[in-house]
Amino acid sequence: MRFGKENRVRLANDFAFLKQNSRKADCSAFVFYCLPRPENTQSRLGLVTSKKVGCAVERNTARRRFRAIFRECAPHFKTPCDILVFVRRGYSKFGYAKLLEKFSDAANKIIEDAQK
Repeated sequence: MRFGKENRVRLANDFAFLKQNSRKADCSAFVFYCLPRPENTQSRLGLVTSKKVGCAVERNTARRRFRAIFRECAPHFKTPCDILVFVRRGYSKFGYAKLLEKFSDAANKIIEDAQK
C-alpha cells in the first residue's frame, strides 16, 4: 500500500476536528486519536512530531516508522478511520514490533467501541 495523498490527513481543519471529536488512547510512546469514518473508502493518518522528539533525523525516522505501521495495520481495520498520532519523546525506547502491537491494539479497541 502506497502512502499517497488519499491516505494522509493534510489540512489543519482536519487535524483540529480529529483532536476534538475522536477517541483518545494514551500508548506511552505516542498519543493516539482515532475517529471511525464509514463514509470514507480508505483510512487516513496524520502524524505530529515536535522538536521534543529529537533532531530532524529522529523526527523523520519516527514518521517513517509510524507510516510503515499504518500501512501494515490499515487493511485489517473493520471500518475506515482517520488516525492522528502525536509521537512522544521516548518512542525510540520501543522496538518496531512493540509499537506495531500498541498501535493495532489501540485502533482495534476504539473501532470496536465505536461499533457498539
